[in-house]
Amino acid sequence: MSLRPSAELRRQVVVRSGNRCEYCLIHQDDSIATHQIDHVIAEKHGGATSFDNLALSCVFCNRRKGSDLSSIDPQSEATTSLFNPRTQVWLNHFEIDQHRIVGITPEGRTTVHFLQFNSDPRIAERRELRGCNRFPPLDLSMF
Repeated sequence: MSLRPSAELRRQVVVRSGNRCEYCLIHQDDSIATHQIDHVIAEKHGGATSFDNLALSCVFCNRRKGSDLSSIDPQSEATTSLFNPRTQVWLNHFEIDQHRIVGITPEGRTTVHFLQFNSDPRIAERRELRGCNRFPPLDLSMF
C-alpha cells in the first residue's frame, strides 16, 4: 500500500530542500509544475514514507528517476547507485560548469546521465535562469 506524505511531512521536506529539487537544484518558483515528493528508496524496494527517505524533486527528475536506485556509469560502464540526497552531499558528487551539471564521482556521473541533467532543454532552462541570477543557488553547501 502506498502512503502519501502528510501535508506536514511534505512541508518539512520542502523547507529542508529550500524549495529546490534535491537532484538538479531547480527552484520550485522556476518550474512550470509543482515539485513532487520522491521516495529516494521506493516503497517497492522497502523505502518508508518518512522524512529520512523523502526528497523534493522537480517533475522532470522524478519522472526520470522513478523507482530506480542505480544505472550504468557512462565512464566505467559499471552498475552504480544514483545520488542519494539523504545520505550524500551534492557538492561531493557534482560541479556546476556554466549551464551544465557535471558528475565528479561515479554516482554523480550516473545520476547526470540517467536523469538527463544536460539535455538541451535542461541546459536552456539553466542558461535562462542563470541570466536572471536564479541558478545556481547562492548557497550550495545546504545540498
